[in-house]
Amino acid sequence: MRDGIKICADIYRPDDSGRHPAILMRSYSKDLISAQPACFFYLIDAGYAVINSELRGRGKSEGQWDPSKNEFVEGRDGYDSVEFIAAQPWCDGNVGMAGLSHMGSFQWFTATQKPPHLKAIAPWTTDFNTMFVPPRTGGAISFITTIAWLPQVLKDLVDKLDRAGKDVTEIRRYLQWTQNYPQEFYNFLPLDELPLAKFGSIQDIWRWRLHPMSQAELESHRLYEKVTLPCFHECGWFDGVGWAEFENFAGMCAGGGSQKARKSQHIIAGPWPHNWQFQATLGDLNFGTQADTLGSGVNQIQIAFFDRYLLGKDIEIPRVRYFLMGENEWFNSDTWPPPSVTWQRFYFHSRGKSNTFTGDGLLSQKEPGLEIPDTFEYQPLDPVPTVGGPIIVPLAAPGMVPGPVDQYYVEKRADVLCYSTPELEQEIEITGPLQVHLFAATSARDTDFTAKFCDVYPDGRSYNLAEGIMRARGLKFTDKPGLINPEEPYEYIITLGNTSQLFRKGHRIRIQISSSNFPLFDRNMNTGNEIGKDKQGVVAKQTIFHQPGYASYLDLPAIPHREII
Repeated sequence: MRDGIKICADIYRPDDSGRHPAILMRSYSKDLISAQPACFFYLIDAGYAVINSELRGRGKSEGQWDPSKNEFVEGRDGYDSVEFIAAQPWCDGNVGMAGLSHMGSFQWFTATQKPPHLKAIAPWTTDFNTMFVPPRTGGAISFITTIAWLPQVLKDLVDKLDRAGKDVTEIRRYLQWTQNYPQEFYNFLPLDELPLAKFGSIQDIWRWRLHPMSQAELESHRLYEKVTLPCFHECGWFDGVGWAEFENFAGMCAGGGSQKARKSQHIIAGPWPHNWQFQATLGDLNFGTQADTLGSGVNQIQIAFFDRYLLGKDIEIPRVRYFLMGENEWFNSDTWPPPSVTWQRFYFHSRGKSNTFTGDGLLSQKEPGLEIPDTFEYQPLDPVPTVGGPIIVPLAAPGMVPGPVDQYYVEKRADVLCYSTPELEQEIEITGPLQVHLFAATSARDTDFTAKFCDVYPDGRSYNLAEGIMRARGLKFTDKPGLINPEEPYEYIITLGNTSQLFRKGHRIRIQISSSNFPLFDRNMNTGNEIGKDKQGVVAKQTIFHQPGYASYLDLPAIPHREII
């Protein structure tokens, strides 16, 4: 690097004496990536050299690792790495970058620095930051990601301390505790007093994870105007960072730093979790052979992307390629959502008893009249458990699996409201972004409201497709969150992300409403205090309105030739 620090990397290249285009991957641990050769060997077979590099201060690389300074340090180190690679005798001077999750963030950081030999990037399932802040949550964090991330990154730090002669016995004991007793780990309260967090710099890292960027800060860090490169985005319908890929795709199409960049954005989305390799089965459902890595052709599309933008080959690549679940087929589009989408509004209805799947909650395109509100109690020490969904690291919580999972035990709870359409008289395709507009009041000074979009089968099975959360204290998305007035109605706009689902005849569309989805999101203790302060929470009495002036609703992106009669 320019300051003399040496970065460790593994270099894989075709076994010949030729010069080849190169793909750089930068991660917390090159050894973890090298243990999954299927993630990149296809690039080598296609004639690319692959450089699997660690960050400064990680593994055997020199220097100090400070994740709070990622954007500056990793952008600079990424620049130096690209230019170093381009000058090697085995490289033809054309360099791209690839990798998913945190590896994608480092691509964005590098691209903003504009290294001359970087020609294209493929930031899969990631965002402009390494914290994966959920979109427009008002301050709720991706808790499952946070608790899984901490022991993973700390192991490397502890190894470094050990090699430096420090006594790390107690830290290793607590790290072992996170693996042996994960339920105790993610249920620990208060979070500020987590045993691991009392060790020096580890405490700073933990607090950094608990208090990530606000929505305003996140938007300001998306420096699309500084990225002048073609991008190949990838994500899954059940990927905890899938929402970011669609926002980055749209952001680059509209505000990329060059005309070439704006016209050279590509995205693919399938029925996938947060991963490199994909199977036909996810959660409880099988999506057919076209859904897996081989059948989807995702690796071949990535090769075609690099062949086009690094080597200048005349290759057609779809701008948007998405998998329609239920139909289990791939479709191409020039825009997202597809231009044929029309928006249909579905309102919430009930006679005040929509609690559980046996309640009287209804979804209808008819506007509500004067109707009795629905109510439930949210107890922070008994949160609604996460069942399936966009789980980034399922091993952090035992029994959790990503994807569509039957919601029977969730929808039996009295603190879960269910609003469902009647059985559909004909098919309807829902493809695009989803938002719930919820008019609600609470007895607390701060609380959360959650929503989950489901496909209900004729036999009663209910499968989750998309979900989101909104925290009351961050309703205005400002850097200065404020507490709300108890019992006062507010509009909560809950962002659920994107999906593509064909609802079959006889199925029903359902929305679940509650106040927790744990440990996917951190639980709000209803006290108004910051995350991490409370050991005991306050029970909140929640009221959901569906009446003139406070008509809660869901907007659905529907394909017009499959409208409901």
